[in-house]
Amino acid sequence: MKKIVGIICFYFFTLSLFAVTGIKGTIVDAGDQSPLDYVNVALFKQGVKKPITGVVTDTNGTFFIPTVENGNYTLQISYVGYATINQSIAIVGKPINIGTIKLEEDSKKLGEVEVVGQGSQMHFDIDKKVFSVDQNIAAAGGSASDVLKNIPSVTVDNQGNVSLRKDGNVEVWINGKASGLTADNRAQVLQQMPAESIESIEIMTNPSAKYSPEGSAGIINIVMKQQHKAGYYGSVSAGVTYPDGGKLGENLGASINYSSSKVDAYLNLGYRAMSFQGGGKTNRYNYIGKDTTLLNQSYSSLMAFSGLFLRAGFDYHLDKKNTLSLSGFGMAGSGIQNSSTHNLLSENLYNNSTILRNYIQDNTGTGTRPSLNLNFDYRHNFDKKGTFLTGSASYSSHNRGGNTIYAQADSITNAKSNITQIADSKNTEWDFKLDYTNKLSETSKLEAGWESTLSNRLSTSSGVDNLHLIYLSNSLISNSLISHPTDIPSYYDNFNYNEQIHAGYLTYGNKIDKLTFQLGLRGELFMKESTNTTKIGNSQTDTVQLIPQKTFFHIFPSFYLSYSLPNDAELQFNYSNRVNRPRGNQINPYRNFADSTNITYGNPDLAPQYSSSLELNYIKTWEAQTLSASLYYHNTDNVIENVRFLHNGMMENTFLNIAKSLNTGLELISKNRLFKILSLTSTLNMYYSKLDSATYVNPYNPAITTPIPGQSNFSWSANIMANFMLSKTFSGQITAEYESPELIAQGTENAKYSVDFGIRQTFMDRKLSVSLNVRDLLNSDRHNQTTSGSGFTQNSSSYFHGRMIGLSVSYNFGNMKPKPADMKKQGTVPDLNMEGGD
Repeated sequence: MKKIVGIICFYFFTLSLFAVTGIKGTIVDAGDQSPLDYVNVALFKQGVKKPITGVVTDTNGTFFIPTVENGNYTLQISYVGYATINQSIAIVGKPINIGTIKLEEDSKKLGEVEVVGQGSQMHFDIDKKVFSVDQNIAAAGGSASDVLKNIPSVTVDNQGNVSLRKDGNVEVWINGKASGLTADNRAQVLQQMPAESIESIEIMTNPSAKYSPEGSAGIINIVMKQQHKAGYYGSVSAGVTYPDGGKLGENLGASINYSSSKVDAYLNLGYRAMSFQGGGKTNRYNYIGKDTTLLNQSYSSLMAFSGLFLRAGFDYHLDKKNTLSLSGFGMAGSGIQNSSTHNLLSENLYNNSTILRNYIQDNTGTGTRPSLNLNFDYRHNFDKKGTFLTGSASYSSHNRGGNTIYAQADSITNAKSNITQIADSKNTEWDFKLDYTNKLSETSKLEAGWESTLSNRLSTSSGVDNLHLIYLSNSLISNSLISHPTDIPSYYDNFNYNEQIHAGYLTYGNKIDKLTFQLGLRGELFMKESTNTTKIGNSQTDTVQLIPQKTFFHIFPSFYLSYSLPNDAELQFNYSNRVNRPRGNQINPYRNFADSTNITYGNPDLAPQYSSSLELNYIKTWEAQTLSASLYYHNTDNVIENVRFLHNGMMENTFLNIAKSLNTGLELISKNRLFKILSLTSTLNMYYSKLDSATYVNPYNPAITTPIPGQSNFSWSANIMANFMLSKTFSGQITAEYESPELIAQGTENAKYSVDFGIRQTFMDRKLSVSLNVRDLLNSDRHNQTTSGSGFTQNSSSYFHGRMIGLSVSYNFGNMKPKPADMKKQGTVPDLNMEGGD
């Protein structure tokens, strides 16, 4: 009996030493005594800089921190615009109720936060880099494309195509979802999306298995603004932009947000009308036997568009555990694109040069591009520890339609042509997703989910010969020739493409002392099928080509390691397997005759390209500086490249799986705050590219093969963004970018550079702001390429628009007291930081 009593006493004595209890309390405003929700409450062990856990207050201002071991702690309570409170707490085996804490407003601190928030902010998570752009001055009045141009390692070319670390196989998401954006439509969507509607840009070069493996370069996630402030808050804006050689453009915007304990709602409207003047030239040498011909081509273009952008959504909190959300965005607009090209073809260049053709081609096009994206989301919180279930259903539709007239006249042969080409595309997508997150402990987390995506892409095109001549017979005129528009059978094409992706994933993350890790596995079943309907020769009869269904199953593993080093340093290592599946113009066999000297078409036999990516990151933080060094390695099979070749004297372009590629590099990102008025974000990316040799098989005669030699080169790029604040109301921004010559398929692209500049003055306690910016200040954003192949060498230069000067004005109204974003902020990809947040 004595032994039993002794064991029981020893048990309770031991339990008291390692007792686990909790802390609770309530936070209110010291002025009106109203409860404050979303207040940050962090718990620190005394003498330790990083919090061991953290929570936010609920709508009643209360919080609860469970499972706290015995010991001495510091409870830190912080809220933007209020003075921070640090309270010492001793846990000795029983729950603690700290009662009601009253927070005093701190206008000085609020002002300091606003000063620090100017310009592009940057912070790192275990799986992504986050750049805050809501105060981007150089892009004020611009588009999402202009914002992306100022993000380190992101490149936007003169056609609006986006690449990450010089790799164009990148996915662009909106609020954590693909939203139906593809390589064929995202340039138009990003050019229409107002820059003022964007909160931040998240760069994920190695996303975990939780996310789609599409895009071998990674994912760029555009996080849209959704304010969380008590009551209502909004803004209105207006601006004008003048591009060199173009016409004056305008932009208008308005937003309204409302937040309460039950409802969070927002509405954004934006209108943009722009006009761009572009141009370029091409010199192509064709080698046919002993003869050489030279094609000199110069062109100018004018592109103009106008459209409306609408975004709206609301969150309805059924109770503390359940939330329903409905959100979406839509675009409606039209545009024109006119170009004039002068072609001069000569032969016998070195002896008695002869002009064979001298003709001008005028292209006049009009088009529309309506888009719609709808999202329905549900979230259920099982507990306050972080275990929850989310479900979503998304629908997107991106359509493009247009007519283009190609008129051509040759002064040598007197030949004329006038053809109207009609092209329409309709892309629809349904996405269903279910995600479960289980916070197993304060340091460990399990995630599992399922995602199904159903897509259809329909492209139709036809052509009309406007100069077709027929005989007209009547009583007055006998056998007279007149012009009668007639369909051109060879221009007809109907390409219908369907695909399904079904995926399941599982990830597990934990933190053991200074080591944080996450393991993930994703399996995807990919199915695709398509039909292509054409008319052969002069026949009006449809010829249907059925491209059989193809099914692929692939496993995509990922893992992340993060180790905390002394003195605020961190070492990260991660791996992921990615895929780039060919779609759109890459696989559509329709032959585009927009440029009669350069015909383009897709290849329906393209196979997916798979890549493996490894990264080693080192992050070091000082009081006013941050340094990130990333060493990365990408190995890709079945590389998809655009290949050029001559056929009957005409240049043709298509896509082929040609070889393997290897890309490795070092990316350095530095953030420095100097002299209290200047902050710099600098990026240096040095990379080595290698493309293995391959063999090109002539599609017209498979017996003819041409070797494509292997290529390799070293190149680099640099970007620096300087944000300066000369007073609390006057700030500015300068962005400069340089890209060295780089390797492309069958050639190289020359170096290019650009500089953007902007200033902003605020009035009326920062409610009113006026911004002036100049994009491409030096008028230097030009793309120059040199390519060669069997029987030709070509040099080309092009630009989309010249220097642009913009002036914009915005006014904020409503509740100006900021409130930190809550953990459920729409659009952000959940971080894996086990320290309780940034």
